[in-house]
Amino acid sequence: MLDKSKIVAALQGASKDLFVGFIQEVDIVSKVWEKIATDDTFLAKVHARKQPILVPLWKGLLGIVFDITLQTSNYSVLSVDGSQIYYDKHQGPPCFLINIGFIQLRYGLSGKAVAYGSHPILTTQLGAENDYGSPDFVNMQRESHEFIAAFEQMKQLQTELGSHDSVCLFDGSLIFFHLDTKDMELKEQFLDEYCQVLQKFHDHNMLVAGYMSLPRTKELVNLCKLELAQFDAATLEHTSLIDRLTDVDIVDLYLKKGQRSIIFKSLASISYLYPENLKPYFCYLHVGSEIVRLEFPAWIALSDELVNKVCSIAFDQAQKGHGYPVCLFEAHEQAVIKSIDREFFYRMIEKLSQKQAKSYLISQKSIKKQQPIL
Repeated sequence: MLDKSKIVAALQGASKDLFVGFIQEVDIVSKVWEKIATDDTFLAKVHARKQPILVPLWKGLLGIVFDITLQTSNYSVLSVDGSQIYYDKHQGPPCFLINIGFIQLRYGLSGKAVAYGSHPILTTQLGAENDYGSPDFVNMQRESHEFIAAFEQMKQLQTELGSHDSVCLFDGSLIFFHLDTKDMELKEQFLDEYCQVLQKFHDHNMLVAGYMSLPRTKELVNLCKLELAQFDAATLEHTSLIDRLTDVDIVDLYLKKGQRSIIFKSLASISYLYPENLKPYFCYLHVGSEIVRLEFPAWIALSDELVNKVCSIAFDQAQKGHGYPVCLFEAHEQAVIKSIDREFFYRMIEKLSQKQAKSYLISQKSIKKQQPIL
C-alpha cells in the first residue's frame, strides 16, 4: 500500500528536479536552428561522412513549412489496437491472450457511420520452456495481429467505399526500434511479418501512418548538436547542455497550428532492413493541442499529395477528439483488457479444468494476492 503522506513529501522534495525550465537550452537551440534551417549546404555537410549520432535525411531547406487543409468530411478512418494477458506461471496452464480491437469511422460516406468490435486470440503453444510466452514475444505477436487485422478492415472499407479517402492510423511508431535488441531470428521473423502486411497496404493503395503523441525523438536535436560541435566528434560531448530537449522543442519554434514540417527519412539502424518502398519517413504536424510525429512508408512519403491527405485526416481526427485522434482513443477502448476481464479469463480456465476433471494449479503467491491475510 502506498503511504500517501510520504509520497507527497518525496514529490515536494524533488519538485526542483521534476519541473526544470529549459529557457536557456531553447534559446541556444533557437539560434542554431535559425542558422541551419536556411543553410542549403547543411545537408551535404551532415552526410559527407558517417555521423556518431542518429540524424535523418531530407531534401531542401530544413525550415520550410506546409499548410494543411482540414478535411472534415468525405473520408473514412480506421484504427486497430491490441491488449494482452501475459502468460503467468502463478495462474495455472501455459497460455496467453491477445485482444485486438478496431474502430471504423465514416464521415459523409454511405454505410454505418461507426463500426467497431474486438477479437480475442488465445495461444497455448508456448514451447518446452514456455519461451514463446515471454512479454517481449507476446508484444511482438500482438503487433503482428494488429497489422493483419488493420489490413483486413481496410480491405472491407475499400470494398464498400471504393476510391474514397481512407486512412489507417496506428498509435505509435512504424519504426520497429524494439526489434533492434532481439536476436537475429526473432528480428527477421517479426520484421518480415510486419513488412509483408505493409506491402499489402502498398499493393492495395491503402494509406497508413503511425501517430506519435508527445514524441521524445531527437534527430533534429542531433542536427543542432552537430552544428554546435562543428561536426567534430570529440566536441560532441560538450553539447550536452541541450540533451534534455526533444525535436518537439525545436519544431515548436516555427510550426503553427495546421502546419507540417518537411519530410524526413529515418536512418535508424533497423530501417535498413525494410524493403525500399517501405522504408520509414516522418514529419511533424501541429494539431493545436500539441505537435505530433507522423510516420509513413516511403511510397506515401514520396508523394506530397498523399502526405498532405494523411496529415489532413490526422489533423481532423485530433480536432474531433479534442486534442487526440478519436479513432485511436476508441480503438484502445475496444482493445483494452480490464481487471474484471482478466478475472473472468482465469475463472473460465478454472471452470473448464474442473469440467475436464483436471487439476487447476495456482501458486500460493497468487492465492494470497487474491485473499490477503490482513
